[in-house]
Amino acid sequence: MMAVALPWAATPTHAQESMRILGGGGATEQPTAVATPGFVATVLADVRRIQRDLQTRLADSVGAIKAQSSPWPLLVLIGLSFAYGVFHAAGPGHGKIVISAYLVASEENLRRGVLLAALAALVQALAAIALVGVLALALGATNLATAERVRTLEAVSYGIVALLGVWMLWRALREAWAHRAGASGHAYHHHDHGHGQIARVAGAGWREAALVVLAVGVRPCSGAVIVLLFALAQGLLVSGVLAALAMSVGTAITVSVLAVVSVALRRGTLTLAAASSRWQTYTANTLAFAGAGAVTLFGVTFFAAAL
Repeated sequence: MMAVALPWAATPTHAQESMRILGGGGATEQPTAVATPGFVATVLADVRRIQRDLQTRLADSVGAIKAQSSPWPLLVLIGLSFAYGVFHAAGPGHGKIVISAYLVASEENLRRGVLLAALAALVQALAAIALVGVLALALGATNLATAERVRTLEAVSYGIVALLGVWMLWRALREAWAHRAGASGHAYHHHDHGHGQIARVAGAGWREAALVVLAVGVRPCSGAVIVLLFALAQGLLVSGVLAALAMSVGTAITVSVLAVVSVALRRGTLTLAAASSRWQTYTANTLAFAGAGAVTLFGVTFFAAAL
């Protein structure tokens, strides 16, 4: 465990400010009063409150690791980090929206959908480790400067999401046109073309899936950045890395559940249209356009707002 005295070591004030910048709130933050909140607003408020509480406990656990020689505080930190990842993924965020829309549009393989969600969560953790390692450790940037870079990477992430959506729209248009041309030129074979078209629409390549992972993962997990900064300030970088990876496991579990729901929704919708190969093909095209449109609209809107 690295024990170093860093000139930018976190003070309580800097720690709370870093949490505020990253959207987690500080320990002294008071909840905003909302008049007669609905069910969804109440749930989201509870998730945010749990996140703030867990962030405070994470900071306390990092301090306990340095104060005690027992491995117990490290195990507590890893457990809390895992829990934070689960609740963090359940709150507002663009990652699960992008992945869910992509899977509804393109993916019928349940295993690939879960793998995509897990890889996106892992890349987010690795991005946080790289960000803190390069800026804070190698370049000596302050906690606040490092936290601000998360906002920059968030804008980059939105830009990649917008590009992904445009590409998905182009692919959907191309496949729909190919089906139309095939149906008009070989009308008497429409029953064979239908299933082939569905396979082409659903058979998005790994390069496209990698773009989804990049779009989601390039924005580091804010909780991972916070715990890494706390750990690095205490000379406990290895503990921070383990905590960040534990968060990614928790996040992967929650997002994988959403991935399962998305793939099941696509499968179920196509099954309902299975009586006619033509309608099944049209349904597949409609799902492709709907998912692509949602990804594009989300990416363009939030990228413009981040500028």
